[in-house]
Amino acid sequence: MLKVLKESIGNTKFTKKMECKLINMKKLIPFLLITVMVNFSSTAQLDYIHDNVIYKTLYPRDLKEFLISNPNVLLVDVRSPGEYSDTSRYGSLNIGRLRNSINIPIDSIEKQMSKLKSEIEKPIILYCSHSQRSRRVSKILVESGFKNVYNLNGGMSWMNQADLINFPGKKELLENSLPFKSISAEDTRTLIKEKKKLVIIDIRTVSEYKSKDTIESNNFGRIKKSINIPEVDKKIDLAKIEKYRDRDILIYDGNGALSYHVARYLTESGFKKVNTILGGIYSFIGNDKSTSAMRKELLEKTPRYKLLNVKESIDLLNSKKKVKIIDIRSSDEFNNLANRPWKKIGKLKNSVNLQPIEASLKSCEIPKEKDAIIYVYGSDEATLFCKMLSDKGYKNVYCLSTSFWSFIYTYANVPGFESIKGLMENYEGLY
Repeated sequence: MLKVLKESIGNTKFTKKMECKLINMKKLIPFLLITVMVNFSSTAQLDYIHDNVIYKTLYPRDLKEFLISNPNVLLVDVRSPGEYSDTSRYGSLNIGRLRNSINIPIDSIEKQMSKLKSEIEKPIILYCSHSQRSRRVSKILVESGFKNVYNLNGGMSWMNQADLINFPGKKELLENSLPFKSISAEDTRTLIKEKKKLVIIDIRTVSEYKSKDTIESNNFGRIKKSINIPEVDKKIDLAKIEKYRDRDILIYDGNGALSYHVARYLTESGFKKVNTILGGIYSFIGNDKSTSAMRKELLEKTPRYKLLNVKESIDLLNSKKKVKIIDIRSSDEFNNLANRPWKKIGKLKNSVNLQPIEASLKSCEIPKEKDAIIYVYGSDEATLFCKMLSDKGYKNVYCLSTSFWSFIYTYANVPGFESIKGLMENYEGLY
């Protein structure tokens, strides 16, 4: 887990304390960790503050037209060579690339500066997995004299999940070197509907499959009609699926990391119709196009409390309903006093800070009415706190399905979500 984060974020420096924390968190959904940890910075401000100030911002919805209008553009992928070629040992990072792009990893930019400067008159588009590394490189290039620098918002992770309305030209612009199909949450939904004999294999542990894992954030359900064949050493027992050799197969795990390796193993073993879910089953929840209706249609064994993505959270917070908002981060994070800049990201308006969670159940801030609407966000303990509330009989408990960082990521990367800032406070000057 530690290595996957290091590869994902490029040249960020890790302290020993940070490494220990990551190791202790290794069972948490890697997607959540990458979303949070990809933004380590040595400065007090976050990279988003430079959007359309130092460099220009380009959205995937405008990419096709931009490439047509600028045929001499230089398209640069600043991820690691493994990510670029879909050969990273960390499966969730193998998500393809933009066609006709070149690979100059973030930690090689300084060495390649003279080569890049030979193209200084051309417009340059930079991209990565989540558009964090590309932001940093965009700033470096502008400060080195480049004038036409564009950061491609959202990165490969967003582009892969986008539909053709938000990313025209997706099919011709994206490519990968995978021997199987890695498909978006929406395409997975279509596959399940159209392929009546589809074999759906959940390769998570038995406890995760049954939503009885000791880590509550792993208990978010499973796809209906799936069978559980736990992964062992990046493989599954072929004897258990030999009878499905000629059938369409869908492999999934929590975040897509292990399903990549299992899918490759099946392909190498002669299976021809292998699919994986990009981002794993978690993409059914965290994707901004996911809805409760979609999850009800596809998933079972979901928690009694309701997991919400950022879009659903915004809808709830903007409704006229009376919502009790609870932030369970540390008091330092809640008050922007944390010693790490990436933890200083503000808070939701009208939220109260409750810690530790065990004692918080007795807090006067917890509504007495069991039908009160309670929204919880913050750290990985949010799901555990929501479970505790549900166990106490609260009927309308909602939980942000990912870290609070996802609010900032969505605001900065997804068109139409700029209003998120209106729900937040104590972030001024940070992004």
